[in-house]
Amino acid sequence: MFKRINTTNFSSIFSLVAFVLFCLFSPFAVKAQNVRIACIGNSITFGARLDKPDIESYPAVLAEMLKANNYQNYEIKNFGIGGATILRFGTPNLWRLLDSLPAFVPDIVVIKAGTNETVGKPRLNWEHIDEFEKDYSDYIAKIRKVNPNCKIIICSPLDMVIQTEELSPERITDLSGRRPRIWELRKRIKKIANTENTYFLDLTSPFKGKANLMTKKDGVHPNKDGYQYLASLVYDYLVKRKIVVK
Repeated sequence: MFKRINTTNFSSIFSLVAFVLFCLFSPFAVKAQNVRIACIGNSITFGARLDKPDIESYPAVLAEMLKANNYQNYEIKNFGIGGATILRFGTPNLWRLLDSLPAFVPDIVVIKAGTNETVGKPRLNWEHIDEFEKDYSDYIAKIRKVNPNCKIIICSPLDMVIQTEELSPERITDLSGRRPRIWELRKRIKKIANTENTYFLDLTSPFKGKANLMTKKDGVHPNKDGYQYLASLVYDYLVKRKIVVK
């Protein structure tokens, strides 16, 4: 004798399967939202001295590292401006970027500033360094207005390497005067991180004496290998602190 099929249960199973297939293949299916990372900074963030900064800058390399290690749905945008400072006084400065941040709404922000703050006459940035902490704190507050839940990593500037090949005597004199200021800013930025409850990433110490990672005749901007190394430092920090997750 045949058992009677429970059409109610069959109908429920069919409906469930149909719903799952719809979710998977429908053009209206909801996709996982990207986590947006904004890399804000000066020419070193932009990728100065590189032939192809769009693919060789540290934000571009960082994006590839995340993808290669199965960190999916991360969108990175390069907000680097050559010569920029976080000091409001500086020209150019990073404050003009705040107008474009609301269109991106970053979930994670990496700020690398300080190199151009060490410049004295004729730009006079260092002469305004007493404004550094307030300007930096105000900048962080502006980012948090865009996204109150944003995770912010503030980085100390890369060390200047006097041992870089083919530096002119004039360049050595200039960098020798500015380099102690880099290390002073490292301490000041670390204190800002503690005060503002942000993450702090030391990029000064890892580049100390790394002449092989610097552009010849320059001593400030990394070469291609240096940008790769910079990206790896940021990547390792994001992963170890679980700021990015799979």
